[in-house]
Amino acid sequence: MYLGDDDAPVVADLETTWYDARRNKPNRSAEWRLYYAACEPIRMARPGDLMCFGMLRDNRLLIVITQHDSTAEAQAKWLFGIDDEQEGAFRFHDNTERELDAFGAQIFEALGINVEVRDDTHLPEMIGRWGYRFPSNEEFASFSQSSLTDVDPAHDDPDDVVIEYYDRSYLLFKLYERAVIQHDYDAAPFVSDGIIDVDSFTSFYTSVRNRRMSRAGKVLEIHIAHILDARGIEYEAQARTENGKKPDFLFPSQAAYEDPTFPETQLRMLASKTSIKDRFRQVADEANRIRDKHLFTLTPGDVTHPKLAQLDELHIHLVMPKVVKESYDDLIQGGDHDVLPVHRGGPGTSGGPSSKPDPSLTARRESSLISPTVRRRRRRRS
Repeated sequence: MYLGDDDAPVVADLETTWYDARRNKPNRSAEWRLYYAACEPIRMARPGDLMCFGMLRDNRLLIVITQHDSTAEAQAKWLFGIDDEQEGAFRFHDNTERELDAFGAQIFEALGINVEVRDDTHLPEMIGRWGYRFPSNEEFASFSQSSLTDVDPAHDDPDDVVIEYYDRSYLLFKLYERAVIQHDYDAAPFVSDGIIDVDSFTSFYTSVRNRRMSRAGKVLEIHIAHILDARGIEYEAQARTENGKKPDFLFPSQAAYEDPTFPETQLRMLASKTSIKDRFRQVADEANRIRDKHLFTLTPGDVTHPKLAQLDELHIHLVMPKVVKESYDDLIQGGDHDVLPVHRGGPGTSGGPSSKPDPSLTARRESSLISPTVRRRRRRRS
């Protein structure tokens, strides 16, 4: 499999041979070699690309080649715990004991590897509440939050809270989705006597795909809003700005944004995206009065050096949980770029990396997702 940032994965299914080239020479040490036929992923590979080998449980060998300096490469390094690779060198990384979280599961699914959720503790309660029909994103997010009885969004480190919320939502979604899909298929199977009803299958697949695409980003927004509410931080979700644009979060309110006498230095805007890809560009013009905008993201390895340079040009400053920030190399983590961990700042700070924060906006800065303003009310608009 070859992965880059511009095109869909290129996949080939072929047989490989792993053998000792010196098996008939007992006086010499073993020299193991892997042989494989020419294929499109290999033809696309270039010097400097990362090549990962992983043995699956069914004894298939997964070979993943990622384009150098791409998001795919960064995510593969994070997923497989690679942090000491050298050009032209081979390293063995044992990940058999590593626990897989929502981020790792999503990367595996992008590779075409299904990840099963083994803990079905909450499945009976979800089926009891909703049957086999998905609830609204708000209701599902609320259930996910309430299932974490030891998480306090008002006092716990918001870095940890947002990660816990997102991870729990994803795992519960996977668990419930599997039950719903099985129920729907049993009720109206699209395979009969080995023949697929193409129209029924297409409709079924489209429904599942659309639900997955619309869920993650919206649920993340709901989790962020819940943390802001718990900390009494004033904001307005989905407020309208110029040309009908609707930033995810506007601080402190749409009324303040529309008031020409309200200081622009005290306005903040936060966009929320599970992964940024190329969609960060749309953030740049969502609030014209706010020069420096903030973008919250939490996918490890999603930001490459070229992408960070583009973000800097657009005056978009990243906000991410500390554990996500630590998945990047020292240059991206360093002070040359504005990449802020959640618990140390965000839209409550002003300007770029060299700007001094506005003292009136930074109370409780050490523990808040976004530094709170004095007033404590929230507005929502449809």
